[in-house]
Amino acid sequence: MTFQNLKQAVKKLSPQERILFVQYILDTITADTFEEKDAPLSNVWKAELDRRSAAYKKGEAKTRSWAEIKDRLIQSNP
Repeated sequence: MTFQNLKQAVKKLSPQERILFVQYILDTITADTFEEKDAPLSNVWKAELDRRSAAYKKGEAKTRSWAEIKDRLIQSNP
């Protein structure tokens, strides 16, 4: 299949299918380029991730909506 044929096929997909297709592409890139041994997490980072995950699950983490984050990024990068 040529790139042009692929582009035409992707246009025929629903928005949800295109999102899933993009995720699939990103997953294949990750699988091809990243191995855990290349960048293992230190115990300190694992503990931090566990701490943040527990805080989120308990409702103690301060979160922001995507709209807030997007607005902040746009304002800081005119």
